[in-house]
Amino acid sequence: MKSKRLLISAALLLLAVVAEARHGNYCADRKNGKGKEQAKTTMADAAEGDYDIKHLRFNLHVTDTSIYIHPSDVTTTAQVIATSMSEYVFELGASLTVDSAKINGTLLPVTGSGSVRRIALPTALTAGAGFTAQIFYHGMPPTGGGFFNGITHTISAGGTHMVYTVSDPWVALNWWPCKQSVNDQADSVDMFVTVPDGVRDGSCGRLVNIDITSTPGFWTHHWKTNYPIDYYLISIAVARYSEYKDYLHFTGSPDSMLIQNFFMDTATFNPAHKVKFDSVGQMIDYFSTLFGRYPFWQEKYGMCFTTLSGGMEHQTMTTIGVTDVGTIAHELMHQWFGDHVTYKTWGDMWLSEGFATFSEHLYLDHFWGTAAGNGRRQAHLSAALGKPCGMTYINDTTTSDSLFTVNQYQKASIFINTLRYMAPEDSLFFKVLRTYQSTHAFGNASTADFKAIAEAVYGFDLDTFFNQWVYGRGFPQYKVTWNQVGSTVYVKLAQSQSCPTYTNHFSTPVQVHLRAGSLDTFIKVYNSIDTQVFTFEWAPAITNVYLNTHNWTLLRVLGGITKDVSLVGIGSIERGNIRIQPNPSSNYWEIDQLPEDTGLALMDMAGRVLWEGKSSTNSKTRIPGTNLPTGNYLLRLSGATTEHVKLVHW
Repeated sequence: MKSKRLLISAALLLLAVVAEARHGNYCADRKNGKGKEQAKTTMADAAEGDYDIKHLRFNLHVTDTSIYIHPSDVTTTAQVIATSMSEYVFELGASLTVDSAKINGTLLPVTGSGSVRRIALPTALTAGAGFTAQIFYHGMPPTGGGFFNGITHTISAGGTHMVYTVSDPWVALNWWPCKQSVNDQADSVDMFVTVPDGVRDGSCGRLVNIDITSTPGFWTHHWKTNYPIDYYLISIAVARYSEYKDYLHFTGSPDSMLIQNFFMDTATFNPAHKVKFDSVGQMIDYFSTLFGRYPFWQEKYGMCFTTLSGGMEHQTMTTIGVTDVGTIAHELMHQWFGDHVTYKTWGDMWLSEGFATFSEHLYLDHFWGTAAGNGRRQAHLSAALGKPCGMTYINDTTTSDSLFTVNQYQKASIFINTLRYMAPEDSLFFKVLRTYQSTHAFGNASTADFKAIAEAVYGFDLDTFFNQWVYGRGFPQYKVTWNQVGSTVYVKLAQSQSCPTYTNHFSTPVQVHLRAGSLDTFIKVYNSIDTQVFTFEWAPAITNVYLNTHNWTLLRVLGGITKDVSLVGIGSIERGNIRIQPNPSSNYWEIDQLPEDTGLALMDMAGRVLWEGKSSTNSKTRIPGTNLPTGNYLLRLSGATTEHVKLVHW
């Protein structure tokens, strides 16, 4: 079908009086971004915050047939960051036994109940002091499997035994002595994994060597990473794997990197699924052009195939149990969003899962075509519509069930897509993502950090956008009617909200799709009030009108889109795509894209004029509201006709 862009004019109409308007399970709670927070502390004990981890050395003895941890040890090299540290505190599951412990080579007793273990130091260490803590342990971790268990033993459909770990969010302690803080990455890790001969291990970083001679009957794999890494991104996966590797050559560069996978049951697996995993090199190269080069390219990227019902983005070595290319892209995207830049708090987890979910349709759009990408977006939108009061930001971070929800995956994915849609230029959206990656490389970032970068790149504030989509609840719902008189087209959007108790209006870009036989045009408008009429000049005789054809925005259309012959002669001010931001606001509103010298008057709901001014075509006009009480206000627009826009003050 043919398509073209239109320059449009939008008309606002206020009718009568303005009324008040991974992975897991799905549930979250926050009231308008202002609710009382329930948050899991980043560590089990505050004393874990007394030190900063520099290096981890694992010496693990496991098999592929049981989750039992044979006598093993983990050494943590760290630096004291508290004024004084009198005890070393770490976490290890209650079902695992500490055999002994050494601080700086000296044997010391371990005390503590449950999973919090303590070692009293003979002499307190002061700020800046370095130390090593070596914990010797063994035992049977909690039984179970898959996500939220720590370590799993299972058998593939082809009969292959395997043991693999998934530590996200707080279950690393079920297989190694750790500090579970997302804000304390180890600077480097050496992973030694001893397994029965013929069994392979896939882990993070670069495979230094496999020692097959020192211990008869056993192979010791040595993996090393020199990139910072969070505790929950460290993993092992042991099975009688076959190694399958290749090299990626970056476009426009002489550099290359290793892609190293471990598959089992290869006689049946490779013929059926090899082509999907072969696409990983294309994904890495493509994503590198968008977000910056794959962060860990000097080590590798790979996947260990298991029976996991999904994937887990372990740094440089994803654990995966499905062959869907969307999921493969999702877990790869985490290497940028989640691993390279980790969220600062669990409440900010959409910065990881939302972008990984967004990558699914981004990849499909590029390699499989726009229909495939739009189909994945439609699936994400449909899932998000099932949660009418869903919220992207996580207020209750006390359980894994409250962390891994449709709101952090599918809803966040569409929110990111909307952020892309409202960019002044599409290139600026990807500039935001590259700047975010470079600014917070190998560190942590919050929603506020991401928002600040987006505002700086876009050139306008995003308070309203983030307040309604990240900290607010739900989504807009539209009753849509249209009419055409000659070459003038009217489209009326009447907005209601899926969760009006918490969010009383969404100011958002919306895609209007006009069709005349085989001719289509797509128009971006900004819906800024509950009832709004947009006017366009388009001569072809319209046969249908659609909303959100390409799923740019999370919204629901109520009923059918119908023609209304009474929608004529609106007489509204022609003033383009008016933008009022932020709205709601706590101190001021800014309005732009009005005709010069349009009269402006801020009024309360009783009609009293609180401020007056005129617009300028060359800049935004600021409407002051710093000292106003919380509530609803009207902005009167006076030109050839007079109209009103609702403003909300927090």
